[in-house]
Amino acid sequence: MSRFSLVVALTAVLLGGCATTIPVGERESVRQELNDRAEETLALLLEREPELQDAVDSAVGHFVARVSAAQVAVIGGGVGLGVLFDKEAGTRTYMNVTRYDLGMGVGAGALRVVVLFQTRETLEQFRSGTWKSGVRAESASGTTSVASPAYIEGATVHVIPESGAAVTVTARFIRLSVNTDLTDTGLSELSLPGIGFTEVDEQGEDAPRVWNRKLPFLAQRVIDLGYDLPLPYGIGLTLVHVDQDLLLSDIEVGINGRPQEPFEFVSFKTAASETDGAQLKLDAWLFPFMNVFALLGKIDGTAPVDVVLDGNGMLDQLGISCPSPNPLCPLLQDQTFELPTITSEYRGTTYGLGTVFAGGWNNWFVTLPFSLNYADLEGKGVDGLSYTVTPRFGRVVNLRDRGNLALFVGGNYLKAELTVSGQVSTPDGLIVIDYTIEQKNKDRWNALVGANWDISKRWALLAEYNGFTGSRESVVLSLTRRF
Repeated sequence: MSRFSLVVALTAVLLGGCATTIPVGERESVRQELNDRAEETLALLLEREPELQDAVDSAVGHFVARVSAAQVAVIGGGVGLGVLFDKEAGTRTYMNVTRYDLGMGVGAGALRVVVLFQTRETLEQFRSGTWKSGVRAESASGTTSVASPAYIEGATVHVIPESGAAVTVTARFIRLSVNTDLTDTGLSELSLPGIGFTEVDEQGEDAPRVWNRKLPFLAQRVIDLGYDLPLPYGIGLTLVHVDQDLLLSDIEVGINGRPQEPFEFVSFKTAASETDGAQLKLDAWLFPFMNVFALLGKIDGTAPVDVVLDGNGMLDQLGISCPSPNPLCPLLQDQTFELPTITSEYRGTTYGLGTVFAGGWNNWFVTLPFSLNYADLEGKGVDGLSYTVTPRFGRVVNLRDRGNLALFVGGNYLKAELTVSGQVSTPDGLIVIDYTIEQKNKDRWNALVGANWDISKRWALLAEYNGFTGSRESVVLSLTRRF
């Protein structure tokens, strides 16, 4: 085999280590192929090593896999699929095998692996998914022999070279994991818990349906009732753009350096804000129908404000009686005038905590998220809190090999309170006003529509538009990875 061919083979092996989704319509045929290959491989092993018959008969179960592998210089690896047969329980668990090699060698090909389990404990540890490591020297060619068995506590490993040729001395790491496309473990095709979602893929009576993750609590009880649950952990990036009108209150003003006090001679004619934000979200399903999350983000925005001044009120605050030689009398007495629009820019860091209650049945679903956010604006010494509640109701559309699309409608309640401080002055600079204002969003509720595309069990893309009612509009985009 040429060096170029080995590089191509190795690249395919290493890239193949990434999990890929098996389309629902193809899963039964893949399972049948793995079952047939397992029977064939076990028969081949006994044909070449008939003395193993007693070990096979007494084993609590066995695992059979076919692994493609390649080695170039010091880097190598392999990937494969196999089936774990639990003789006592009568179940089959389909598993991924990923092998990483570091050492000296050259070669490419395929091999079959048979693991015979003597103890229940070893079989359960194997099924739970784990890393195995060790140093091994190999020389294999074609299908001429069975490699010397490797012994691990409670099991023996037998290797049958199938094709290609290789000579290697490597440090080897093997990762085992349940293939959740082929094995019915209660894992949902969506990022939502529920029952009766999308196209059904029945593994049959040989499905163990065992939830082997620490979260959510009570998961096994729920999947025993027929519910499917999403992967428990998530990390995502959310982008948000918000335009909204504001209500201003509790205005405190200080003129020309005087302490700020509540006054009514300064009013703000109109107020609005335009904000862009990006948030990192970490979440976990704590209970089957309850998700908790934390947020960390950045915001950047502008808030144009029109300021109206009442001259008589300012003269009273300054203690100036008119008529008087004071140059402010002719400027302010009996005058009301509007300053040029002030556009303040702000940026800062946001922190948030929240929870989501969710569930679905027969392709319909409901979600109810709550969140609390705190904003710390840079360089302004101001902060604010916001509360959101976003009930959604929708239906899941199965896209077959392209995942599942959840279409939804709902509402968004936002209560945002922010303390803002700043400074404005008249065009000639004679009057400088320091102010502090309490801001609130004008419209608390608005309607929303959106879609969440579960590309696979691990990746989801959401797009949402909030608007239709009131003065607030927003667009939300997010990408989430589950694991």
